[in-house]
Amino acid sequence: MSQILTERLRRLEAKHRVSPAQSRERMPVFYGWAKLNKVMKREALMVIFLNDNPGPRINKDGKYGVTKYMNVVYERRQTPKEEADAKFNNRIYSVYNIFMDDRNVRGSLEAALQINNDADKNNVTQSERDAIRKALYDAYVECHRGYKEPTRQMEINFE
Repeated sequence: MSQILTERLRRLEAKHRVSPAQSRERMPVFYGWAKLNKVMKREALMVIFLNDNPGPRINKDGKYGVTKYMNVVYERRQTPKEEADAKFNNRIYSVYNIFMDDRNVRGSLEAALQINNDADKNNVTQSERDAIRKALYDAYVECHRGYKEPTRQMEINFE
């Protein structure tokens, strides 16, 4: 009887053991566009950092919980510096939004992408920032056919 129990315990342990490769795997960062619903009423570029292993409720990679709130366009892994910041958070996710109707953006997709690019410049390489920018741009233009950059009046001429 004890042999059967020890064999079952060994199998369970092997099944749920975290390999060294999995434990060293960096947490993901998700980039995408917010899904509009009763809670999120404004269009926004969303960046979501996974701070902790979410466990079985949300899925091991955390993507199931993220896809409820946003359309994921790009995913990358956190840098060691970003992971060090995550240790001090008490939430599973850290969410950052760049609203399209914000006074700094004013409906301009290029302005929103530039703000996101500037926020990532200390932690992400230029080539990856360009890939993120292209993926976000393509996803936005696909959903907003006929999108044109808004024109802004830069000066007033009284002639």
